[in-house]
Amino acid sequence: MVWLLLSISRDRPGLLNDVTGLIKARNLNIKNIVGNNYAVLIEIDGEVSDELINAVSNVNGINTVNVIGLSFTILGFVQENFMKALLFYVMEREPELLERLGYEYGKELIRYVLNSIRDFRDALYFSLRILTALGIIVLINVRFMMGTTTISIARAFDEDVGMPMTKGIIRGLFEAISNIKHNVRIKRGDSHYDIIIT
Repeated sequence: MVWLLLSISRDRPGLLNDVTGLIKARNLNIKNIVGNNYAVLIEIDGEVSDELINAVSNVNGINTVNVIGLSFTILGFVQENFMKALLFYVMEREPELLERLGYEYGKELIRYVLNSIRDFRDALYFSLRILTALGIIVLINVRFMMGTTTISIARAFDEDVGMPMTKGIIRGLFEAISNIKHNVRIKRGDSHYDIIIT
């Protein structure tokens, strides 16, 4: 079993149908699909050829296609209900718990991805695209500068409560491979957020 991670440049009617048609035409079984109009994860039972990756890459509206050769299970929540539960219980009793939970999740995610992708920047970008497919964030861009990384997102699932879990996830992504503590700031723009990591 493998996962295809599709980054979508332009959502359009029939996009997913075109992609799944290419997969089915090669007698591969689709086990699971999760995502949104920014990124999609497709679990496939069988071997994925370079020819299939190229064919999917050429579908109108697909930006990039990556293969994840790691096995994992998707766990989902209805966002509105999850956020109400967080607001009711966690934010009133232990608001720092959300950031800590996000931190541990981010650390485990990047460690998992680094099992198949050795370059940290590639693994970070890949992890952010997985988070986009899962609806946790909507990635716009990542900029690496000397001593600073800026991750621009259109939104985060927890933005209504100040993004504590998102902030923790981002910190965890960066601190998983070193003992260096990072400062994470969130700056709101007109139509996006910049998460600045120093």
